[in-house]
Amino acid sequence: MKYFIQAIMLGLAMLAVVAAPRIAHAEVVLVGSSKLHFSEISKTKLRDLYTGQSQMVGSTNVLVIDRDEAFRERSHFILSTLGFTNEEFKTVQRLLECIGVSKAPTVARDSKHMIQMLLTNPNALGYVTQSELQENGAKSKLRLIKVLAE
Repeated sequence: MKYFIQAIMLGLAMLAVVAAPRIAHAEVVLVGSSKLHFSEISKTKLRDLYTGQSQMVGSTNVLVIDRDEAFRERSHFILSTLGFTNEEFKTVQRLLECIGVSKAPTVARDSKHMIQMLLTNPNALGYVTQSELQENGAKSKLRLIKVLAE
């Protein structure tokens, strides 16, 4: 069953990359609490975290934080970083929830809420724009997480 789900996710990700229109967006970066024990993560592991297929990185239970659909750059993050369109992402999340292997990410209400959760939870992982990091003075208090290619 796990391989079936991974095959579906990989197929959807490949379709999204091929069919995606190219639009300019603000740079979105993956960030975590400064106490996280990792500074890089594979795209596959990140996809597993955001779809709810996993909540662990190594031996650490990670609080995965997503953004509300009103966040303009959310679809860019989902497409460019996770490899899904918004609809594909929702479909994968629903599929995993239906078969009982998913835990949906926590959703931040807005930018300040995202930054607050990242700063106050030692195992938090989320994404923000570069300007949000600068505006909230959080850049030095959060760890940039590099997403590794497949």
